[in-house]
Amino acid sequence: MPKFCLRLHSAATAALLTFVAGCSWTLPPRTTANRTFPFAATSGTRAVSSSQAPSSCPQVDPFSKGIGKAQDAAILAQSAQSKQDWDLVVTGWIQAIEGMQSVPQESPKRAFAQKKVAEYLKNLDVALQKSATSNSQLPFTSFGNPIFDEQLLLYLSYVAAVGPPDVLIVGSSRALIGVDPRQLQQKLAAQGKGNLKIFNFGVNGATAQMVDLQLRQILTREQLPRLIVWADGIRAFNSGRVDRTYNSMVASEGYQSLIAGDRPILPSSPPDTADACEDIPDAAISQKTKQKSNSSDSTHPTVAVMRWRLARVSFETTSNPTPSPINRLLLTQLSQGQMPSRLTLVRNTTGGYNSFAIDANGFLPLDSRFDPKTYYQKNPRVAGRYDADYQPFSLAGQQATALNSVKAFARQQQIPLVFVNLPITQDYLDPVRRTREQQFQQMMQQQAGGGFTFIDLGKQWLTQNEYFTDPSHLNRYGAAAIASQLATNTQIPWPQPRSE
Repeated sequence: MPKFCLRLHSAATAALLTFVAGCSWTLPPRTTANRTFPFAATSGTRAVSSSQAPSSCPQVDPFSKGIGKAQDAAILAQSAQSKQDWDLVVTGWIQAIEGMQSVPQESPKRAFAQKKVAEYLKNLDVALQKSATSNSQLPFTSFGNPIFDEQLLLYLSYVAAVGPPDVLIVGSSRALIGVDPRQLQQKLAAQGKGNLKIFNFGVNGATAQMVDLQLRQILTREQLPRLIVWADGIRAFNSGRVDRTYNSMVASEGYQSLIAGDRPILPSSPPDTADACEDIPDAAISQKTKQKSNSSDSTHPTVAVMRWRLARVSFETTSNPTPSPINRLLLTQLSQGQMPSRLTLVRNTTGGYNSFAIDANGFLPLDSRFDPKTYYQKNPRVAGRYDADYQPFSLAGQQATALNSVKAFARQQQIPLVFVNLPITQDYLDPVRRTREQQFQQMMQQQAGGGFTFIDLGKQWLTQNEYFTDPSHLNRYGAAAIASQLATNTQIPWPQPRSE
């Protein structure tokens, strides 16, 4: 089989995987290389390749490599504890899949190799879950908010990889799951507005004070975008309620470090300028496997530059019986002289706010659709007069001060600021909330001007429950529709494409 080489760069590239959870894993014991691991699924695969292969790419038997990588991954998994350990197990299963995918179509081993791919995908899925739930040390002091920590880490990595975004989306969970940045990028590009980079830095529970903290204190001038889209609603501006999210942030060790002058940063790494071939040396996994087998020492060894492959994988599991119509891209790599960096491993989800499900652009896609008949069988129906987000209520206070602070900061930095009042359902909008919404709209309309734009979409989908995951939060279908609307909105001063 011909060898294909690709040039990869080590600047915080994330692994983009979409897998569905729902399997159990009994770790296989140490065994021989031809051991069959006990998992069953159906899966099709095909490789992505480039044009030519340099003579420096070593010739290997892909089937033997796949079996060897699987054995190493299984051995390491028996003693893996930290996120870094499980990231290596993930790496091993990806390498094992890569080996089996490389078995030529005409090879008599092909049918068996494809069954092994299905097994390895199941093992990989479990390793991803273990990696996601294992504790890991952040490269900066924690702000005491897991979603914020992960979003900040991802944003800093995004900036390191591709530079600051042209458009930054901020806000609470309503922004996090309510505006799809990739859909927005595609819609803007289709209208000839260029290939703008867009990132969603939404955080659960974020208020105006939180957004002020994000933009003015945490991000540096070099990390700021050219346009800010603040997507949210009235609850972020109620100064009458206790702002628990912000209060916990300012009480954190991360905030104390911040006010002492220590901004969150990621460690720098030397640029990778070497060609990376599809064949993956055995150094990292094999060395780690031997270390785990022969010693209780958990110190990570230093490894050489790793070579990685691009591959596309279609899959199906018991919880996802229909194969994905779009094959997802697997891309992983190591920095020179370092162990694998934290991987952003993305899976789809039908509920819950798990940072593991957030995609590489900071967006959390939710599939579930709001159905009042079934929703209120599992969740209480809370009227506005008893809702702690509205009682007590005041649009004057610390949140209003934070709004003015954000406006002044954006104006000083010459960054247009657009606030989008996101849709809610008729089911949510009872008389108390309707009155508060009217007060909020009046306040924001008065605030508009001087580089600040207010776009009110709050009542446009009152009866279109298929766009919502609950009465006041959009699902990914609504998030895509919002992106389409914003792309065509003439009130928004989209940045001009950067000159190449």
